[in-house]
Amino acid sequence: MLKAYSVSAIVTEGPLFLNIILLFALRLMLNLFRASYAVQELYLVTTTYIMMFSMGSANTVLMFISRFISDCIYEKRRKDILPSFFTTIFWMLLILGPVFGIYIFSLDKPLLHKILNLLQFLVMLIVWIQMAYLSAIKKYLLVLLGFIAATLGSISFSLIFLFAGMEELTAVFTASLIGYLILLILYIKEMIQYFPMGDVNLFLLFPHLDKYKDLLLTGFLTTVGMYGHTIVFWFSEYSTKVMDHMAYCMKYDISNYFASLTILPFMVTFVVSMEVDFYEAYRKYFDTILNEGTYDDIKAERRNLTKTLFRELAHVFEVQCFIEIICITFLANLLSVLGFDLEMLVIYRYLCIGYCFYVLAKSVIIILMYFDSRIEALKVSAVFAVTSVAFSIATLFFGIESYGLGFVAALAATALYGI
Repeated sequence: MLKAYSVSAIVTEGPLFLNIILLFALRLMLNLFRASYAVQELYLVTTTYIMMFSMGSANTVLMFISRFISDCIYEKRRKDILPSFFTTIFWMLLILGPVFGIYIFSLDKPLLHKILNLLQFLVMLIVWIQMAYLSAIKKYLLVLLGFIAATLGSISFSLIFLFAGMEELTAVFTASLIGYLILLILYIKEMIQYFPMGDVNLFLLFPHLDKYKDLLLTGFLTTVGMYGHTIVFWFSEYSTKVMDHMAYCMKYDISNYFASLTILPFMVTFVVSMEVDFYEAYRKYFDTILNEGTYDDIKAERRNLTKTLFRELAHVFEVQCFIEIICITFLANLLSVLGFDLEMLVIYRYLCIGYCFYVLAKSVIIILMYFDSRIEALKVSAVFAVTSVAFSIATLFFGIESYGLGFVAALAATALYGI
């Protein structure tokens, strides 16, 4: 059990923590070399935008890609897996590259910085898509080692560039890009070694896309729900404008960042506990049907499946509630020492409650996918997306004391509807 939790923690949380380390390590480099606050702020906000939009764009297709890979493995069409990766990144870069490029080039920044930011977005987009393929080959340790190599590479190159006298922002943007290029190359090398290479066909995914287009929409709506509430507050009276078309809301963004970290134990608990126990009951139920079990046997396995499902859902929710209570009670005091004011602490506590319901809603969506109830999962995601944005907009009219309540109400409604 200890080994299972350790491996799961590395897989689910390792890459995220290393991203955080990289972000703040390069910020520290800027601080050590006496870069101005404006330069540090621009680096953090730009990098956050790139990470958020690249990860959000990739999340839109990851459910669909995971399904395609699973079908290829089941149908023994392994030669289609690697070509599907090249097909996916071709269309993603073709569609999203110009879109993000238009945004980046609309900013009042030096041309070199625009090019570096656009390249990092494209590279990170590819890396997030690679994660689906690396998960399929169970190369969990490679994922972690890749992020470690990328982090160390970025920090090393940033030091070299800064000591060489390169302009601060150019140095950290270039070093960050190099780090993710290292990651991309390591991952693509492993994928090419593992998967047999078939014929690349740019229209390979289209028949599957027609069949599973609802998975794309589910991924997109889930992404809107996760990031939409944050973007709403970029237009609030408490937002800070870095430049035209680039802003952030410090009070909400930082509170949300720390609150979102509280769901990391859920990722481990879900993978190790719920999915394992639920899958065993799920497998027995369908094996009984496929192996010509009696009607009474099928009914008994169905009751066991239902009992296991709701027991594990309750367990996940109970564990998360316990964690959130600890975070609200004790961690909030620590955050006040770190500089959180009263308004930020209130927002943080609201969002912790919201993420408690998020783990329930997310679990329900995954379970619906187990039963191939794609339309139902799509409906739950749609409720999440619409309520997350709409309720957050509504709180803008009630002042900062209500910021975060929209997210809580949205996820409570989503979880209830999903169940």
